[in-house]
Amino acid sequence: MKKIFLIVLLTFTNISSGEIDGKGVICKLYGDTIGYFFDLDRAYEYKVQGGKDNLEITKKDVGKYFTNENSIFINEIKINRKDLSFQKYSSFRGECKAFDNKESFEKGFDIEKLIENNKI
Repeated sequence: MKKIFLIVLLTFTNISSGEIDGKGVICKLYGDTIGYFFDLDRAYEYKVQGGKDNLEITKKDVGKYFTNENSIFINEIKINRKDLSFQKYSSFRGECKAFDNKESFEKGFDIEKLIENNKI
């Protein structure tokens, strides 16, 4: 029985994670920009935050991610793979844009464009 459970668990793990490694999404949530990059079965959250002199992009490991045919799951976050809609809990919603590699993902955080209409 333990062997069957282990085989099923290993099979599920291989299918449900890793397939989107090297890709990322940048999401707009109530006007804020948050990115998630997937690498080595883990999700990394990128945010634009105030630094000492200027805004900068911070990176934080937010844990393992899991997928199925319809969604990407990161803790309490669910991203629909078909329309790239974002949902956290039941009330935080947004839209995401997909990036095929780290270089294009990082270029997606164009800080100058994000702040061009700021009044202060």
